[in-house]
Amino acid sequence: MRGTFISRLRAGTSKLIRDQGGNAMMLTAAMILPIVGFAGSGIDIGRAYMAKLRLQQACDAGALAGRRYMAGGVYTQAAKDEATKMFTANFSDHAYGSSSVTFNTVAAGTADVNGTATAHMPTTVMKVFAFKGFDLTVNCTAKLEISNADIMMVLDVTGSMDTINSGDSVSRIEALKAASVSFFDTLTTADLGDGRLRFGVVPYSGTVNVGSILYSANPAWIADKASTPSREGKFKDDWGTGTSSDGAVTGTTYPGNADSGSSWSAWGNVSLTQANCATPPSAAGGAATKSGSASSTQTSQVVDGSGNKVTKYSTTQDYTYKKYEYQWVKVSGTNRCQRRDRTYRYTETYPTTLTQPPIKVFDYFVWTQRDFDVVAGKNGTTSMSFTKTGAKGVDESFAWNGCIIERGTKPFTSTQTAPADAYDMNIDLVPTADRKTQWEMFLSDVAYSRSGTGDQTTGGSTSFGKSAAGGSDVAACPPAAMKLTTMTKNDRAGFVSYIGKLKAQGYTYHDAGMVWGARLLSPDGLFKSENLEAPNKRPIARHIVFMTDGEPTAPISNFSFQSQEQSTGRIGASSDAEAVKRHTNRFLQLCEAAKAKNITIWIVGFGTSITTALKTCATPGKTYSAANAAQLNENFQAIARQISKLRLSQ
Repeated sequence: MRGTFISRLRAGTSKLIRDQGGNAMMLTAAMILPIVGFAGSGIDIGRAYMAKLRLQQACDAGALAGRRYMAGGVYTQAAKDEATKMFTANFSDHAYGSSSVTFNTVAAGTADVNGTATAHMPTTVMKVFAFKGFDLTVNCTAKLEISNADIMMVLDVTGSMDTINSGDSVSRIEALKAASVSFFDTLTTADLGDGRLRFGVVPYSGTVNVGSILYSANPAWIADKASTPSREGKFKDDWGTGTSSDGAVTGTTYPGNADSGSSWSAWGNVSLTQANCATPPSAAGGAATKSGSASSTQTSQVVDGSGNKVTKYSTTQDYTYKKYEYQWVKVSGTNRCQRRDRTYRYTETYPTTLTQPPIKVFDYFVWTQRDFDVVAGKNGTTSMSFTKTGAKGVDESFAWNGCIIERGTKPFTSTQTAPADAYDMNIDLVPTADRKTQWEMFLSDVAYSRSGTGDQTTGGSTSFGKSAAGGSDVAACPPAAMKLTTMTKNDRAGFVSYIGKLKAQGYTYHDAGMVWGARLLSPDGLFKSENLEAPNKRPIARHIVFMTDGEPTAPISNFSFQSQEQSTGRIGASSDAEAVKRHTNRFLQLCEAAKAKNITIWIVGFGTSITTALKTCATPGKTYSAANAAQLNENFQAIARQISKLRLSQ
């Protein structure tokens, strides 16, 4: 039995060993824990990866928002709050089940904003293996960078800029000054690297002040003569006061006694000693004096060979004098000196000759178009003489104020394209010896208003220049333009000083500002040698920031960069309304010419709506409207941020 049991046990064991049924369950049980560990780590690591990616994106968004809000290189608490708000909008406290989320930004110099974000991401599966979570940390940096940028600020400084917008405490012109400085600060605090940043400014109203820029570039670009609606004094022949000479006296009765005219006076006491009474100092009589005015009768009048008028008179003059007598007598027992007098008269007759030189005497003014020689005054400091323009036709002297009359043009309607010989519409034409291609001086001090064309004997008594000096919008000359100049934050004081000189005066001629903004910026025209290429040889982004507070106003009676339309008819307008239409057409054509040069035109309307013309002028999507000073500043900041390139550096 024993052997049988053992044999059976051995046989059963061998059979069990050879039987593989149920092994998979055992193996699975043995591998379940490693498999769960691998799967759980994949899930938790994936969640952590997604959370960190989202955390990085939120950090980047926050840093960009903070840098975008950072004006003038100063990272304020408001900018920091803006960064935090943007971060929170992209990564909340419990995103992906996270906790302990933090975000902090700091300025790195004046151009960068650095950010750091952290979060704790708990595990869901791995915590079974005592792995509680991930601590996530990301860093981000937002940089404002400029490569090469040329920026021309074309600024409306017309009379309406003295207006104070609703809700503001300062005038539009003061708000513009502040916004311009803030614009400068934002751009000059951006990273430049080896790039170049240049600023230019064209203040405009009825004309622009580019005289010093033109003179420095080439004095020959300024015409030697200036055609101006002025006046000329007309004179008539006359003679001056001249000199008078008298001939020999005849007919005297001095000291005769025939005509005494009076009796001896009574004796009167005088304080003289006996010796002096016997020989008094005035015993011979007093000095003769004229009695009344001379009486003249003209005897002849001729004009001599030198043109002098010679008039001869017979002149008589009456005189009186007193004769004295003295005596030494005893009066009331005392010796005294006494005197009496008697008045005598006599008449002198003599010839008088009056010689008067020939002179010209002012008669009247003729109002006419005059061609003044201005070679001597091109430097803007030397006074020039203008004959017969002052009060009563006197000569006047003035130095040029720097404002210009546009070069030659041809009239074209509000719907026509400018003809080729309308040189004022050409951005790039460099002046030649032809006067029509040159600019003329804006001579407001000797420019006068009149009612029509041609010679006139009636007109304004006050020159345009004297009107403008009193604060009138007529013939206003704005401050000098600033050509493109390389600037950094170290040049801030100079820029602030320049902008501070802007003043509000004049009518609104948008085409005057646009043509000069484009000319000073163009890479192909007057300043090609300066504008075509940057030192680093990389492309240049060119921008016109055009700010205006209203629609064009162009009275034909005003003296502007197109002279006085009423007198000259340069653009062919017969009314103020027609003048506005034609100037608007010119403005739009100049905008297109600028955009054809790859110049980006930004339009900012301040206290005014964006008209169809302004929107058409702007590069698409580059129009802004500001109702108050704060909005104007934000508009300028938005433009500055887009001109520079806001990017992430990590």
